[in-house]
Amino acid sequence: AIGDRAMQLLLPMLFWYALLEAAKLAVFSSSASEPGSVLQCLNDFAGTYWFIWAAFVSFLLVRILSIFIRRSPRILFVSVILVALAPVTFSISPLIRYTFPFFCLGFSFAQSREWWTSITRSHKPLLIMFLSIAALVCFLAWRKDTYIYNNLALVHDMQSAKNVLLMLLGSAAASAIVIVLILQCWKVGRSNRVTRFITVELGQSTLLLYLI
Repeated sequence: AIGDRAMQLLLPMLFWYALLEAAKLAVFSSSASEPGSVLQCLNDFAGTYWFIWAAFVSFLLVRILSIFIRRSPRILFVSVILVALAPVTFSISPLIRYTFPFFCLGFSFAQSREWWTSITRSHKPLLIMFLSIAALVCFLAWRKDTYIYNNLALVHDMQSAKNVLLMLLGSAAASAIVIVLILQCWKVGRSNRVTRFITVELGQSTLLLYLI
């Protein structure tokens, strides 16, 4: 499974990055001889496609944890707390730590889809209203230090804890609202051939299209 996901995510990313770097070297040939150019390339490789690295590392961690999750489902929840509180700020590690809780949340939904569907179906209007209010309140309280790029998901005092909590809650509420809107749009437009082609056919190659 890990090998398949690496082929799906990392191989296209490596191909397009190599293609872009080759084009840069052809145009700016002197840049290759500058000191630290190799290190800069590695930083660019990690930083430009940080969301793909975050998805792959999160998938890797969850696949390893899935060996133990069958024995104790709480292991996934504990891992989210441990990863989120890990004081690691090297390279794109804060962005990976920020993404990991959302990946685990999606994994949990997938594992108990019927249970979550039954809950959301019976309380859907109330849930959407609550999420909308939460997203709006978080948006109004959002500050410069709320962004992951600035706070690095580090908790060292009460103010930083508020920033990180606001960031996670606001992101979760806004993401849930967007997912609901996308699902509603799909219900309305899925009968259209163009819509089905874009979502089903091109949707399978979203990563390739984005990299292009």
